Order: sequence, then structure tokens, then C-alpha cells
Amino acid sequence: MAKLSEFIAGDLESRTTCGLQATSCYLVIARSPRSPVAQALRTHATTLAAAGVTVRAIFSEIERISPEDMAAPFALPAECRAIRDTRLHAAHEQLVLSPVRTWIGDSMRREPSKRDTYERFTVNSAETSATAVRSFEQLWRAAVPMQTMPSLPVALASQLPGLAASPLARPEYPRRQ
Repeated sequence: MAKLSEFIAGDLESRTTCGLQATSCYLVIARSPRSPVAQALRTHATTLAAAGVTVRAIFSEIERISPEDMAAPFALPAECRAIRDTRLHAAHEQLVLSPVRTWIGDSMRREPSKRDTYERFTVNSAETSATAVRSFEQLWRAAVPMQTMPSLPVALASQLPGLAASPLARPEYPRRQ
């Protein structure tokens, strides 16, 4: 995670010195919000916000997400999606910082304890970044939005056991003879 954090810091520094505003969005594909790439982004959340950089993220594991996992820079649910098709877990984690700066990591299918055995940091490669952006956009279209469900009002929640016992909750279906 230290290398990733330095890679992100280097991009943020170059943005401030060069005044780079053309791409103000980082693209990340990660196994979960607890993946090293997501944690590295989270350590720079304040700097990202100050620089006006947003993050669009795609995660493959979202079953055990806590509210802390979805803190900045992943706090905008409209900018986070989940992969439901397990065949797409073969995709590699990636981070696109600019049109020439990309990180590619392990497959999301790898076991978490065996992660980070493959890393590729690419600087000054428009071709690699363009390929990564295309991959991201294809996965984005295949993924579903992550949205939190609103909680039930207390009055309705207290009636749920009564609703289940109601005859309307168990309609009679015609039986085949």
C-alpha cells in the first residue's frame, strides 16, 4: 500500500505543479473498499477533495461493507458500482490517475492473503491508460449502482410481525388437481 500511496501522492503533486485539470476523476476497480488500492485512496481523501478530484469506483465484494468503508473518497453512492456477475471477477484491480498514469494489480479473484504479487505502475503511457479506461467503462456498464436502502419507519417496522400473520400476506393460490 505504501507504493500505491506514493504513486497517488506523485500524481497529486504533479497536478498542483502543472495545473492539470483535464481529468479530475480517478477510476478504480477493486475487490472491495478494503483493498490496498482503496485504502491508499482513502489516505489521500482530503487532498483529493482539495484538488477537486472525484473517484469513480467499481467493487466486486460488497456483502460485508461497513459505513467506514464507504467514507470519502467513496462517499458518493452514485459514483460507486458493484459487480454482480462472478465471471467478471477475473478482471484485474486498477487505478487510472491521468491519461498517462495507471496502476494495475492482481485479479479480483485472487485470495486476499495472496494479493499484491502483481503490480504494474505505468507513468507516461497513454496507451496503457487508454486501455484501462476502456476496461473500466465496460465494467461500469456491466455493474449495478450501489445504493443504500432507506430504513423503515418505526411504526411500519413494528407492524411487520402483524402483517405476516395477516391473511392478505398469505394469499391462497389455486391448487392443481
